Amino acid sequence: MHVVIVGAGEVGWYLAQRLGAEGHDVVVVEQDEAIATAIGAELDVQIVVGSATLPSTLQAARIDRADLLAGVTQNDEVNLIASLLAKEAGVSQTVVRIQTEELRSESGRRLREVMRADVIIDPDADTADEIMALTHSSGADEVYQMSEGDLLVLGCTIGEDAALAGSTLAEIGASFEPDWKFLFGALTRDGETVIPRGDQRLEVGDHVRVLTTRNSRNEILELLGAAHQRAKRVMVLGGGTVGSRVAERLQRQGADVVLVEHDVSRARELSKAMPRVTVVQGDIEDTDMLNEESITDKDLVIAATGDDAANVLACAFAAISKSTFTVAVIHRLSLLPLVRQFGIDAALSPRTASANAVLRHIRGGTASVATFLESDIEVDEFEIEAGSEADGAVVAELHLPHSVVLGAVIRPGEPGRIVRGNTVLHAGDNVVVFARPDSIAALRKAFVS
Repeated sequence: MHVVIVGAGEVGWYLAQRLGAEGHDVVVVEQDEAIATAIGAELDVQIVVGSATLPSTLQAARIDRADLLAGVTQNDEVNLIASLLAKEAGVSQTVVRIQTEELRSESGRRLREVMRADVIIDPDADTADEIMALTHSSGADEVYQMSEGDLLVLGCTIGEDAALAGSTLAEIGASFEPDWKFLFGALTRDGETVIPRGDQRLEVGDHVRVLTTRNSRNEILELLGAAHQRAKRVMVLGGGTVGSRVAERLQRQGADVVLVEHDVSRARELSKAMPRVTVVQGDIEDTDMLNEESITDKDLVIAATGDDAANVLACAFAAISKSTFTVAVIHRLSLLPLVRQFGIDAALSPRTASANAVLRHIRGGTASVATFLESDIEVDEFEIEAGSEADGAVVAELHLPHSVVLGAVIRPGEPGRIVRGNTVLHAGDNVVVFARPDSIAALRKAFVS
């Protein structure tokens, strides 16, 4: 597939990295020459320097051969114009990043139709959704919905009092016979991530990603020693698009929310718009102010300003209290080691949620996609087509790459369930798999006729 990505910011860079790893022919269009040089030095993709609003730039990117254009710059107008030019050139699919609320609303519908964008994404809205998913699974540092939310992928670090610590996956599986409610799909230890097998022993401090049913999420978090109390007292740092959306939604769910915003006029605006939220004007790096607002007494602290370093430092300060769950929004992945070092519970980036939406669209038959900041392992959901290799196959006899774990099956009208070796697959089933990007082609061959 020939893909043109407009914009080499955090979302564009991440997309180029993922799609290049799958073997797609990727061209990145970037106006800033320094950024273009940097991405070209790191990734095996073609770079075109110039504005995507010019037909000549898109021609240099071979837009006439493209199967998809993803406009993911921080300029809505550039993304929309690039989409229109791509459609005029015969590109069948376009994905456009739009952040301006008016352009995303009903009043902007006609403009979106004229520009002929197939999928609209908003990194801020996606990040707010990811934060809210974390609040519903207290103790997890990653939560991704599969099968429209019937199944969840939970990421968490195994705690010191975890009942499953010290056991192998085979031993854990045997103890839960015959009804498995979860499956371990990835394990990270000392910076290395693997797809674990039956002889893998869990240790305190391991980071695991577990596929489970929605009803079993609290049980597995308890067993992993990662459960936290439901957040009733919350502090949100940063009153931008992400922070204000999260604060409002948490307040509506009954939480007592304090929102800290540095800009005076923005703080006044938020105070009027959200009268049930306590809005405080202040600098999140001012520890005296944070102490006055009892940051270490909160159940949940979310740092969502545009300043990564401030987000990390404020969460590190809040993490002094072991009972406070901390979430930092970061844009620069170079800060991830600090997140772990400072004891911050979860780090989110706008790049993953938006990139997942684009990957779902690119892959067509994939209903859900979850990628992660610190690993190339991902979770995908495929529909089994009639006549495919998997149609009528027994899971144990299905020849899949070693870098793949088949996790669950979802049948129409039935809840999702963890697969077993003797599970028989049928056309119309959806399957959830853990895999590395270089296995995606083999998976499509197995599930798609």
